[in-house]
Amino acid sequence: MRTHYSPRLIFLVLAILSLISIPVLGAIFPVFYVQTFLFDRLAIILYPDGINFRLVMAACFVLFIGLMIPVIKQNKLTFSLSSVIIAGGLFVFYLSILSYTYIGKEEVVSNKLFDEKTFQWSEIQEVVLEYYFDDIGKHEEYIFTSMVGDSIRIPLNDQFLQEDKSEIYKVAKLNNVEFIEQEKK
Repeated sequence: MRTHYSPRLIFLVLAILSLISIPVLGAIFPVFYVQTFLFDRLAIILYPDGINFRLVMAACFVLFIGLMIPVIKQNKLTFSLSSVIIAGGLFVFYLSILSYTYIGKEEVVSNKLFDEKTFQWSEIQEVVLEYYFDDIGKHEEYIFTSMVGDSIRIPLNDQFLQEDKSEIYKVAKLNNVEFIEQEKK
């Protein structure tokens, strides 16, 4: 016995699955991608940027909208519009893997959506750990300055452990890079 499912039902099921997957993919996919495809044993710090989580959720929502359009009406125009919206959702998924921060024993990389800065430790002139206190608590930020004056600013978050800070200090001293810890002015 052969069962034929209507395209409307298939698109509805796919739309509901994409809607259900928003929280799961939004929480897991950016970390999974960074830790799986960008993993490096020499990494001191490797974590996805916070915008990646929001982009994955937006991509799932765009896919949901793209899959709901053929459920409402089925003709060439709606299928074309649905295809364009689904392609846009997949592009937003692609954007969600572009931002990450990497501090390793050989280089420092800050990769934002369309802006990547990479410094080898031999190119870094100084590392500044700035901090300040407010009502919320202590806020810290690393500033890696190259010999030509460019800099990478990396705010500390929950990904940084005390051991990671110590390791960054050791690598800086090993590469004869000046390390400064100061309160933010």
